[in-house]
Amino acid sequence: MAKKSPKGRRRTGPAAWVWVLVGVLAAAVLVAGYAGIGNTPSNNATNPVPGIHHKAPATRFPAGYRAYALKTGSLTHLKRGSRLTVVMLMASWCLYCAYDDKYVWPTIIHTPGLQLDIIDVSPYSGIGNPGPESPAFTGHDNPGPKVGVAGMRTTMSAYVRQFGLQYSNVNVYVDPTGMQYWSVQDFPTVLFVNQKGQLVERVNGALTQSSAQSLVKSLLKQG
Repeated sequence: MAKKSPKGRRRTGPAAWVWVLVGVLAAAVLVAGYAGIGNTPSNNATNPVPGIHHKAPATRFPAGYRAYALKTGSLTHLKRGSRLTVVMLMASWCLYCAYDDKYVWPTIIHTPGLQLDIIDVSPYSGIGNPGPESPAFTGHDNPGPKVGVAGMRTTMSAYVRQFGLQYSNVNVYVDPTGMQYWSVQDFPTVLFVNQKGQLVERVNGALTQSSAQSLVKSLLKQG
């Protein structure tokens, strides 16, 4: 039990309300950082997501990066498109990721020379509910328990079937350490790589149909 300050002497420590204020501010910062910015969900999973580390090249596609291919379970390099490569870093339980996979990517997937690489980088199971096409992003997250590579592959196999992602130019991978490698702070995070292998655009958050179409059209014009 703390001793009271002698009568007539000013306390040297901060008042109780200061500590309350500090606690509130700290909680607000943590919540904001956890939820990300833009069209991104908070992580409602039981366990915390891993820390963020900056490892991936900021301007160039990392040719040495490998993830577990959904079909084979083997570590493999990402597939590159002849004109444009879109890399979606996502979580299976995320409503925003599910929305883009169900409604947005089908509007650009038939673009000649475009390759879409979808990487589940959150080691939690569950499949997000994308909600209706309009209004956008009115579904809900559906996080499940933490799983390993095998569990992530099982979840993503069901995910691919549910959202009809069986296109010849769509490759799906899982990587339980991907959040650290790619410095993911928002779900989804979408990278656009041109035919020269240069990272020309990084979108932190979900895309709408119109924004995805406009961005792809603009980047293809740039070459």
